[in-house]
Amino acid sequence: MKDRRDNDANRQQEPAAASDSLLSRSPCVGICTLDADDQCVGCRRTRAEIAGWSSFSPETRDAINRRNLPHAHPAVSVQLLGHANGRQPRRGGRNGRRR
Repeated sequence: MKDRRDNDANRQQEPAAASDSLLSRSPCVGICTLDADDQCVGCRRTRAEIAGWSSFSPETRDAINRRNLPHAHPAVSVQLLGHANGRQPRRGGRNGRRR
């Protein structure tokens, strides 16, 4: 018979792993201009990263997005996270308060 503590430990680890979602979607927000450092002014990916995006693994895409997110255009945060860096989505003004 299995030890009950083993099952409890496994259950506690599952939600933590599920909550760490990968940011593997494309961060492109349509501001596609390369600066002098050969980085996009919108998403901050390099020319090589943009060209190879579709062939990268989800883990590689996640690493690129997490590295560039603090320096990218605010629209990239909305694209990837659903809200701007450090800000939670707004409640909706008057309609949000009526609920």
